[in-house]
Amino acid sequence: MSANCVGSLQVCRLRVAQLTAGGLPDAGADTGYVSDAIIQANITVELESGDDFVLKNGCGNLCQTFKDADRVKRVNIDMELCQLDSELVGLLVGADTFTSGGETIGASLPSSTDTPSYGVALELWTKAWDSNQQANASLIGGSSNDVLYFRWFFPFVRFQLGAMTLQNDILRIPVAGYGQENDDMPAEGPFQDFPNAVESAGGIVTAGGWFLDDTLPAAQCGYITVPAVSS
Repeated sequence: MSANCVGSLQVCRLRVAQLTAGGLPDAGADTGYVSDAIIQANITVELESGDDFVLKNGCGNLCQTFKDADRVKRVNIDMELCQLDSELVGLLVGADTFTSGGETIGASLPSSTDTPSYGVALELWTKAWDSNQQANASLIGGSSNDVLYFRWFFPFVRFQLGAMTLQNDILRIPVAGYGQENDDMPAEGPFQDFPNAVESAGGIVTAGGWFLDDTLPAAQCGYITVPAVSS
């Protein structure tokens, strides 16, 4: 099986890095998060239709026609989480958190007069699936003891909290947003761990992309550090 011919299965990890007003990763000890609390992510590519011109002659027949290519305008991303994680939700939607004894105990939504969140860089990991098993990392020159994942990357996403239903059931936490190009995203990614092949190609600054990877970040409950952008 070739590395080009594997499927994508499930979604196992989510990682975000808060962005600055200029679109750079916002370095700090409380500006990143990695979680396995994602249930699903729906990703829709939104296109801007190309111009469509038609000119008819005096007899009503087509004389000249032109249809320009459709272009990617943005991606729309809807996710569901299985934990009401105030720190993660706070990063995603720009909410303020409450702390007690050094522990985060809740969050409040932004006010109508707050400056909108500068957004986040979003990464998702799905299993690279080879027929009936997870693909072996040796397909991309890695260790045969490791397995492969598809790593999805969106360099700028702005989320809002969706409709929640409090009832006799476990709460699902929906967040919905849109992603756009971000020319200021460093080629090595927000956590400076993109594979060399991706980094040398300029990284991902379009609305989104993906690549094979053999590393899955460890999920934890609590912020992770976003490193300072290397010079």
